[in-house]
Amino acid sequence: MLYKLRIFLETNGDDVYRDIEIQDDATLEDLHNVIVNSFDFDGTEMASFYLTDEELNQGFEIPLFNMDDSKPHNNLMSTTLIKDVISEESPNLLYVYDYLNMWRFLINLMETGEEAPGIEYPQVAFAQGIRPEDPPEIDFTDQPDENDELFGEDDNPFGEYFGYDDSEWN
Repeated sequence: MLYKLRIFLETNGDDVYRDIEIQDDATLEDLHNVIVNSFDFDGTEMASFYLTDEELNQGFEIPLFNMDDSKPHNNLMSTTLIKDVISEESPNLLYVYDYLNMWRFLINLMETGEEAPGIEYPQVAFAQGIRPEDPPEIDFTDQPDENDELFGEDDNPFGEYFGYDDSEWN
């Protein structure tokens, strides 16, 4: 089966995206390579895909390389099939390329279909916009202040400090 994905690049307002057609049994590493090439990156930086919920909150990470020996190697891009993480019920993924510059993308399943004879996949079916020279600034103003209470008085599921006195800690 063929997936048609729209890959939106987060920008400061310009519409920059690519429509990519790729087989559902391709790996996320295959998708990573198409994204890198279609947005004119050199492909030398680290990257990860993230599962999302309905509100597009970042969830489980699927990295290009395993950087933590304590984690299993079975959740890498090279071993994860697209059809295992994208479906009509769960049509979105997040993708981050280059952790220093934080190029961020939203991936959306537009439609599924059958492969056309004689076409080599994956392919870029449509391109809109040019990648800006620099990624957009990340706005951290919506992040909670470290001094903000995580729970309201009635919301603390752990009770009143488990009997510990803050002044007893070193």
